[in-house]
Amino acid sequence: MPSDRILTFDDILASWHEAEREADKRALWRGLAREGWLLACREAVRRQARDELTAWLTSPNAQQRDLIEFTGEAAAQLVYTHLQCALLACTGDSLPSDIPTPGLGQDLLLAFSDQPLRPSLRDLTLTVLLVDAIRQDGVVAALVLELIPDGSGDFYPTPALAFLRDPDFQQAEKHAYAAAKAQGLWMPDHDVRWQLQRRDGKPITTLVGPSLGAAFALGIGNLCGNS
Repeated sequence: MPSDRILTFDDILASWHEAEREADKRALWRGLAREGWLLACREAVRRQARDELTAWLTSPNAQQRDLIEFTGEAAAQLVYTHLQCALLACTGDSLPSDIPTPGLGQDLLLAFSDQPLRPSLRDLTLTVLLVDAIRQDGVVAALVLELIPDGSGDFYPTPALAFLRDPDFQQAEKHAYAAAKAQGLWMPDHDVRWQLQRRDGKPITTLVGPSLGAAFALGIGNLCGNS
């Protein structure tokens, strides 16, 4: 099943069953990372599929577990966070205190319920250069950082980009966050959410390497330093 036709968890499992080769499984996971997990969780919330979400979250079978853990522990944890937030969107319960990145969790709750993400107090846009891994050339993009009030001090991407970051990219995020805190620029009662948009209008497919680390640090400093 083409990844652009995956809308439900049944679609995901059917596609995984059809993916016999390693390359097919990786291609499927790329589609899930781009929007498949988001769409399946949103559709489950629309159907109020609490039992289905609970099964995936608390007692996945061997096939579900292999799929979730296919690309490693970090991506698997993010899948479980999506599942947990989808279930909470069904039940109306609040986020637990131990959920990773509560800021992202709050936005997932809203996204799965077809509501706008949390509004920002202010935002900052920087022009950055990405590398198109397929064409091996530079791509101009807008990096938007948003200061979100009533937060818990998180630095996180908009939900659509959460799965697209490789370990080096995520490490650059952490370094920028740590640098801002070390310089006394971080606002612990606010979150900073970021998003990227290519100037040519094409979708972001992967985010690799630490090249945006300096832009993150500069943006956070300017955004939070103007309080």
